[in-house]
Amino acid sequence: MKDSKFLKGILILLGVFLTIMGFWRLIDPIAFFEYSGLILTNNAGLLNEARGTGGAIIGFGLIILLGAFKKKLTYTSTIVAMVLFFGFGIARVLGFALDGNPGDALLKGIIFEFVFGVLALFALIKYRDK
Repeated sequence: MKDSKFLKGILILLGVFLTIMGFWRLIDPIAFFEYSGLILTNNAGLLNEARGTGGAIIGFGLIILLGAFKKKLTYTSTIVAMVLFFGFGIARVLGFALDGNPGDALLKGIIFEFVFGVLALFALIKYRDK
C-alpha cells in the first residue's frame, strides 16, 4: 500500500480503539457489558467467553496497529480492520432484526462499527497499490 500519514493515523486509531476495548472486556467483563446496559452474571462460563473474545479483539487490534508501523502488514491490517468492523456491524444488525432493539448504547456501537468499517474501506481503496 502507498505510504501515507493519514493511513497510519487511521490504522493507529482503529488499532488503539480495539486494543483498549479488548483489554476492558478481558480485565472487567462485567463493567464492559454493564456500560451497554447488559447484565453479565458472575458465571464462570459467561465470564470466560467474554474474556476470550476480549483476547481475540486485543489480538486483532495489535495486528491493525502493527500495520501502521510495518509496511509489509499495512494491507493485511487494513483488510483485518474492515472485515472485523463490518463483521461486528452486520452481525449486530442481523441480531437487531432477529432479536429486537438492543438498546441505545448498542445502537451507538453499531454506528461506530460501520463508521470504522467505512474508514477502513476508504483507506483500502485510496491507499492500495494499483
